[in-house]
Amino acid sequence: MGRHRSKYRRRSYGSYVVSKRQRLSSTFGGIDRDVERLFLSLDRDELDDLFEFYTEEFGESAGNYARKTYPKWRSGSVRMSGEVAERLLNLLPPLLPYDVRFELVKKLRQANFRKMSRYVGTSPEQWVDALLPAIEEVVKHGDTANLSEDLKQRLAWLSDGDTEAAEKMLSAAIKDESIGRLSYLKSEFQRIEDLLAQLGDHHTSVEHTIELPQGTIRVHIVKPKVSAWAKLKRWLG
Repeated sequence: MGRHRSKYRRRSYGSYVVSKRQRLSSTFGGIDRDVERLFLSLDRDELDDLFEFYTEEFGESAGNYARKTYPKWRSGSVRMSGEVAERLLNLLPPLLPYDVRFELVKKLRQANFRKMSRYVGTSPEQWVDALLPAIEEVVKHGDTANLSEDLKQRLAWLSDGDTEAAEKMLSAAIKDESIGRLSYLKSEFQRIEDLLAQLGDHHTSVEHTIELPQGTIRVHIVKPKVSAWAKLKRWLG
């Protein structure tokens, strides 16, 4: 009976560790997995330095556990807990090159950014004029993709000046990406024109979705129905 309870406790604890790690990944947009991979790929000197910081920050017992368990984390025989992963999220990024840190912030920001969705219903004659304001609105929505104060509080390194600069760079990067997508929008407009050219008596509408970094725009273009009188006049010439 005692053995059964012991097995149950191990299974329960294992499930708790997994669920806590899943919640952590969801909160931080999966960058905990990136940081874990970076941690497991450190060279010996870098790893020793990190273990020293880890011990100083979280105590000798935690440091000894991390050193002892490292080979098991690396082999995959032991899953890293959410607690250890969050500790590494605070300790490792400040030691990484700026461009690597920038990519982590970018991924975190995108994961916590709610993309905009817009619908445009229009006619074959007015679709361009109707679509352009929607594109402008969605692109400007990218300026709202800021990191929350809650995330900054949980990750101490997010409160330094470098990350504030990174957020400004990210805003500029999103705008640059939008400018870079002019060729993409040109091809999308051409695709819509091609679809409209195929409209006939049996197909009276076109639906198309434009994907932008800041959100999506669903375009629905409906060809006005021709009245019976207009059909007769056209037939009579």
